Amino acid sequence: MKRRFWGLVGVAMVSLTACTGSPAEPATVTVTETQEAEAQGTGPEPTMAEESAPEQPTTADAGSGATGATEQKFTMPAVVGQNLQDAQDLLQTMDSYVMDQQDATGLERLAIDDSNWTVCAQDPAPGAVVPISTVVTLAAVKLDETCP
Repeated sequence: MKRRFWGLVGVAMVSLTACTGSPAEPATVTVTETQEAEAQGTGPEPTMAEESAPEQPTTADAGSGATGATEQKFTMPAVVGQNLQDAQDLLQTMDSYVMDQQDATGLERLAIDDSNWTVCAQDPAPGAVVPISTVVTLAAVKLDETCP
């Protein structure tokens, strides 16, 4: 009987010790990058600022993109009066994914289920041609409420 008791105490101690150990330190990884020197060494080694500077297109690279890339745009549809979820779905079909939704009553409620809300106001205005990275703000109220 005593042997079983002390055996259980031993198992309990080992279990508790395993549970209360200090958390392991995160591993630190050091990456060393080496660069091979050019055979003839035609110039000074680049400084740290030169190494981290973003690459600029050269005249050989400039070909068709000489004027720079233009961001894709879309025409903002009229979504006031629509279901909030339907309005968001429509905007996403136009590649507009940057949206902010607000409680039009000013109570700062979160629209957990967007299909239970109606859009009262929008920014940008309908018909505006804007880049797809533009933040579209939709102010909405619950379905059983009236827009302010």
